[in-house]
Amino acid sequence: MRTLLSKVQASDVIAEPFPHIVVKDALDEDLCAKLMAEYPSIDTLKQSKDNVPTTTSSNVRFHYIAEDTFNDEQISPLWKDFIQLHSSNLFFQQFIEIFKDHILQLYPNFEQDYGSFDSLTSGVRKIDTFDNADVLLDALICVNTPVTIRPTSVRSAHIDFADKLFAGLFYLRDPKDDSTGGNLQLYKFKNGKIQGFRSNALTGYAVEACKAIKYERNVLVLFLNSIYAVHGVTIRSLTEHPRYFVNLVGEVKKPLFDNSKYQEANHIKYWRKIKQLIS
Repeated sequence: MRTLLSKVQASDVIAEPFPHIVVKDALDEDLCAKLMAEYPSIDTLKQSKDNVPTTTSSNVRFHYIAEDTFNDEQISPLWKDFIQLHSSNLFFQQFIEIFKDHILQLYPNFEQDYGSFDSLTSGVRKIDTFDNADVLLDALICVNTPVTIRPTSVRSAHIDFADKLFAGLFYLRDPKDDSTGGNLQLYKFKNGKIQGFRSNALTGYAVEACKAIKYERNVLVLFLNSIYAVHGVTIRSLTEHPRYFVNLVGEVKKPLFDNSKYQEANHIKYWRKIKQLIS
């Protein structure tokens, strides 16, 4: 089995609005079809303790981290192999080869702070630790549930946590899914000014949408994380169909950036007040 990055070269990286790749027909058609046929059910994915508690069932995310997949006999051998491959050192080395120039542009001291590209080691999140690996990988089998109440976005404009080196989404859209939306939206800061954070979320005045990557079958989107990597999911229409995807992540030991000084003033005042009330 080849990885999702097997066809990708460094020249395929799109620099704007932040370094990312879009790979259509990322897998051989037969393999893609088999993965879709053996996709774990929503009820299975709900079982993970790693899921965030929710009070609604409409357009919410459930996922299985790699550790869940390896330990669950309900998950097919094909999916176990796929997740193992995409949380492996082979996949990580392919990522480095593709993105290393952009890593150094964003983080000139990366090799001093985290280790040289030639010696970096990887492990699997929740199984390995930073005691025996420089980067911890995960490949999560994910689903956004059907949209049954009103059209919504499962996640609006935001950045990922600062300890995340990269994030990827591999889409496995059901051919019967006739819904609209659910696309990955990329943003840039208005006038190039970093501002408007509410924790990791962004307020509307601070960013503008500049590129949408359609939720389609057998498409990989993967990006280098930074304070500029603002992204979200467009509103999905009412639908009985789930949104299927694999979430690929790589985490480092310490944060790559700090967005605390760009927090919206009212948001800072609000959290200071909350801390005063509970202290």
